[in-house]
Amino acid sequence: MQLAFRQKLSNGLSAVERVLGTARNPRMADEVEHSYDDKYLLTEFMTGGGLGAVMTDLEVLGLTGDKIQEVFAKAQNRSITLRFDAETACDFVKKETRKVENPTSLKTEVSGSENLNIKSKIVTKITEYFWNLSCTYSLSVYLGSDPKDSFLLLNDSSSTQLKTSTDSSPSPKSSKRDPIEISLSWLLGLLESCKMAFSINRNSKTCFTPRRNPDVEKVLEFGNLLTIWCSKVVSFFKQLRDLENRNRRTQSQWGSVDGVLIPVIPLLEDVNRNHLLIESGESIDTKTESVLSTSDQVMFQEEHRRSLAETISRVQKGFDAGIIKPQAVTVLVVMEVMTNTVLAIEQAVDYVESMLRNQLIAAIGKEVTAVDFRNYMDFHNRKIFAKDFETRPFSYAVRTNDHSPDGFFSIEQVRQESGEIDQPVLSVVKKIEGGSPMKFSLNASSKVTFTGSQYIHSVINYRFSTDVANYNLVASGRQFCGYVMVLGRIGGSDSFLPEHAIIIKDKSTLTIPLLMEEVPSSKQFKSAVESLSPEQRRFAKAYRSMQLESTLFGCCIFELRPQMERVLSLPVDSLIKEIKLTQDLTDLFLTYQISADLLSYQPDLCEDPSDVATAVKIEAVKNNVKAVQEIIQKAKEEELQELERIAEAEHYSGRKKAKKSRGKEIVVSSGKGKGKGKGKGKCILDEAMEDTEGAEYSNIEEESACDDRDNEGLADEEVVDKEQPAKGKSIDLSSIPQQLEEKFEKLDPDDALLPTIIRIGTNWTLVSQKSLLSKPVTSSVDQKSEKEKAFDLLDALTRSGALSITNSSLHVVVSSTHCFDKSLMNTVIQNNINPIESVERSILIAAGVIHNTDVGSILAPDQVDRVKSHSPQIF
Repeated sequence: MQLAFRQKLSNGLSAVERVLGTARNPRMADEVEHSYDDKYLLTEFMTGGGLGAVMTDLEVLGLTGDKIQEVFAKAQNRSITLRFDAETACDFVKKETRKVENPTSLKTEVSGSENLNIKSKIVTKITEYFWNLSCTYSLSVYLGSDPKDSFLLLNDSSSTQLKTSTDSSPSPKSSKRDPIEISLSWLLGLLESCKMAFSINRNSKTCFTPRRNPDVEKVLEFGNLLTIWCSKVVSFFKQLRDLENRNRRTQSQWGSVDGVLIPVIPLLEDVNRNHLLIESGESIDTKTESVLSTSDQVMFQEEHRRSLAETISRVQKGFDAGIIKPQAVTVLVVMEVMTNTVLAIEQAVDYVESMLRNQLIAAIGKEVTAVDFRNYMDFHNRKIFAKDFETRPFSYAVRTNDHSPDGFFSIEQVRQESGEIDQPVLSVVKKIEGGSPMKFSLNASSKVTFTGSQYIHSVINYRFSTDVANYNLVASGRQFCGYVMVLGRIGGSDSFLPEHAIIIKDKSTLTIPLLMEEVPSSKQFKSAVESLSPEQRRFAKAYRSMQLESTLFGCCIFELRPQMERVLSLPVDSLIKEIKLTQDLTDLFLTYQISADLLSYQPDLCEDPSDVATAVKIEAVKNNVKAVQEIIQKAKEEELQELERIAEAEHYSGRKKAKKSRGKEIVVSSGKGKGKGKGKGKCILDEAMEDTEGAEYSNIEEESACDDRDNEGLADEEVVDKEQPAKGKSIDLSSIPQQLEEKFEKLDPDDALLPTIIRIGTNWTLVSQKSLLSKPVTSSVDQKSEKEKAFDLLDALTRSGALSITNSSLHVVVSSTHCFDKSLMNTVIQNNINPIESVERSILIAAGVIHNTDVGSILAPDQVDRVKSHSPQIF
């Protein structure tokens, strides 16, 4: 469209030169140095010129200055409407029948006694019907809602004769068309002393750019309505003309209206060139401003009036006589010129906007994309915060004290589509010192208490238009290491609500898609419920409170090795190098659900555990593990033998005759010959347990005599496990979403920050190796079974909740999304918004809530004044 517009401008520059003279130097606006304010002045100049041309066109149709004064005198704040009325009629005139001879004749020779030549002609009888097609139309202005209170601008009537070969009328006998109306109240309201006075209110809160503001939008809205009105009027005359052309088998057309000057031209004066001419001694009419003057606009309007009259005269002369009379030709030409003027205004203001776009691209060197913006914000966030409040990537190692990590986990933004490597998201993070113990339920009867590190993260996402960023939670483990990851929500000040759980171990990498579900902002919510009933409003508020709490996404990491040491009564770090033992223990807990009490170290009677060497304790646990494994192995062997005997018995019975097998009973040995029965047998595992009583099982017997002593020795570790009050000031995590909402409502003028719920996707992928030498295999994850395995392991390691978990870390993520309704470039160009400052403000608001401090303390000293200049309200 811009290319076609520039072509039109090039064609019109010769007319501009005739109007302004050769001493002037107008050029295309993008070729002249100018200021940002000049773009506003240029838009006002072009738009006012276009509206002035429309008024000139209406004057040709009869709405003269005197008529306008007459209308204003009577209007008295009533609306002013332009109305086109039309009526057509088709009356039968006569019927004629005539004969038409075929110009060719037929010659026939008859042979006989005399040769005869006979000539014959074909005569066609034609019946024709004649009709009189007439139309009457008028153009008027009426006030208020009464069309009778009107001022007639013009009216005319015309007729033509149509001829048909049937007695069917070519047009309805009588047809009164629906009136075609358009309001002129807004357009005439811009007049000052019958002259167009258009300006842009730059102080309006919704005035963003020379193109994007309420005043220009009203011009375009009126132009759209005027185009529709003109097309309907033209359509009426075209229907009559087409009917006449079809009947006469002719094709009458009017000429082009391209010769009419449309005074909507984005031209600026090259002031620098004028100064150079003055210095060289040439005498010219100098201008000190780039934008053309009001007197120039007057000359353009006069040229528009002259060229319009010339075009109307030319088209009238070249138009065939018929139902379209000269007055109708005038109407048609004016309608087309007004349509072209509206189109020129639209293209001109878009041209100004395109200048802004091109200049911004030229300044940066490229068209910035959402990917570029994301990279910049990563760079920007590293500079604006004070050292103690810097944002950090959401990527953490799973480690105990200073030991090598057992694995890693992170929340990453997917960037592979843009050819980049996925990167952890940046978050404002605060470590909660002395956080209160948290609890979650393993099942209906078991509740686990856990303590350890607690972190609260604020993640501010941003999206442009319909661009949606994708996120993954990635967790990986190292060989011979493992941990349990539990995902869920925060249900209160001390409550964690698990939704998913999985064991990460042995060089496996888990990828979980995270879905961002946006919730309406506080202002949007209040606006939506304002007109609801009290009951509906209470329902909406109750549901919203749940939505806000759901924005707290929790990721809890439980380290396996330290908890195994606690539940087995082993010293800290004693299992670090016991790889085989750790694997055996995990297998017993998971596969056979063996109680930890059967495997843990138990001191001898009246023995002080602190005096026992670590190696002795480890050896005791190994013996317990070995004893249980032998029991399991023996039970497996006996079960196999039992299955073999049953198979042999079934095979033997099948070979007997049916009549002999009736009434017979198969006797199956119970494994050691202790009784017989019909398919009955003593539980093999119980039997094996009986056979292993004595020295082999003595290590896992419980001695009641030392119960008191044992409990004393474990009192510091087990919270049969009484909760200790947290040191320091605890934080109610569940209150953070409400605090953020209050701050966002108060401090975000754009109302663009939306609370966001992090949902866990369904398509989990796991990359793992079955053995050390095998290749990695990617597989999907059965989430239900993995959660059951993880909870079974936690149940064993906590003695069904009797023992707390101390080596854990809880990461609570509260997410919000700053939404831009347009693309990045359109946000900058059309909305005149700096998205860097908008997202920066959102991050700082959230950081103030997370750190519970003022924004000035969070910012780096050299950034305070800059942020105050664009967002003073957050200080």
